[in-house]
Amino acid sequence: MVLKEYGDELKGHLFDTMIAHFLIQPDMRHNMNVLAETYLNYSPVSIETLIGKKGKDQLSMRSVEIEQIKEYAAEDADITLQLKNVFEPMLNDTHTKKLFEEIEIPLIPVLADMEAEGIMLDKAALKELSLTLEKDITHVEAEIQKLAGTPFNVSSPKQVGDVLFEVLQIAEKPKKTKTGQYATGEEVLVKLVGKHEIVGKILDYRELVKLKNTYVDTLPLLVNPTTHRIHTSF
Repeated sequence: MVLKEYGDELKGHLFDTMIAHFLIQPDMRHNMNVLAETYLNYSPVSIETLIGKKGKDQLSMRSVEIEQIKEYAAEDADITLQLKNVFEPMLNDTHTKKLFEEIEIPLIPVLADMEAEGIMLDKAALKELSLTLEKDITHVEAEIQKLAGTPFNVSSPKQVGDVLFEVLQIAEKPKKTKTGQYATGEEVLVKLVGKHEIVGKILDYRELVKLKNTYVDTLPLLVNPTTHRIHTSF
């Protein structure tokens, strides 16, 4: 993916240690540090020692001295090659070499092309949809307040629990969380749909809010300013 940015394309034989390990041990984690500790009994230098922990104060690799990056990058390459030498015979032992060589590896450049191509987004249509969803959310929220007979914050799980199980008393022995408040997760509410009309409305409300906040309002912010597309990671 990095070389593709500069117009270069890898033509040589590929061996992906994470994919190989996924075929050998699908239930384990597959990142390099875990694999190095498990199969090589070695702990590589953490990237956090160079750029700091995740968060707003984390640095970019561009700001790290080249001498420090040199050691880190060389170790990464060395560990990856060592893992390749460990996993190659294991693919034979697990009878997954054919799957690895004929299906998984040929898919790598295909997925890389798909990531580079990206996905066009109709930002204007999503903006319009966001306004429609806002109206729907306001309408459903008003219906919920009316059915409850008392004003409350529909986005608050605690207040939803209090309304359902103390004000409306729709269940005899409502389930509680470890913190002592009423459980109002989807799996709980789905079982109570027939008990009161408000339950279905709350589920509708949550679905609309999630659709608006997670997708419709967020996806346009992820569009690459150069390509005007979203580039995901497969």
